[in-house]
Amino acid sequence: MSKPKSEVDEETYFRDIHFLYEIFNSLKSTQEIKLFLRDILTRSELRMIKRRWHIANLVMDPVGYDIRWISRKSKTSTQTVSRVKSILEGGEGGLKLAVERVRKHLEKERQKYIESKRSGGSKLVKSWWHW
Repeated sequence: MSKPKSEVDEETYFRDIHFLYEIFNSLKSTQEIKLFLRDILTRSELRMIKRRWHIANLVMDPVGYDIRWISRKSKTSTQTVSRVKSILEGGEGGLKLAVERVRKHLEKERQKYIESKRSGGSKLVKSWWHW
């Protein structure tokens, strides 16, 4: 399919697009989302979405990776990395919000893991701390 030159300006088109967003919201599992995206996107489009997501995570990493390193790591051009970075810095905020949510989730999981390691160990050793 070639790239559309402009948006369709019809009421039915806007209704269908609204329901597309509703469909995303209604999908109940990761598996349902994967199936939907595999059907509606070409392999190339899906691959690019995955790479952009990967790039966004690398750009927002607290380590502060350089654009060229991210480009090599993600196997994309520095232009693509720069575009994703500019979207994170000045876009609508959706991509940044999603990456931040994932980071918070991963941090909670990391804290749970750390806590589980602290509370682990032998019962005998634990009893020493109660003296």
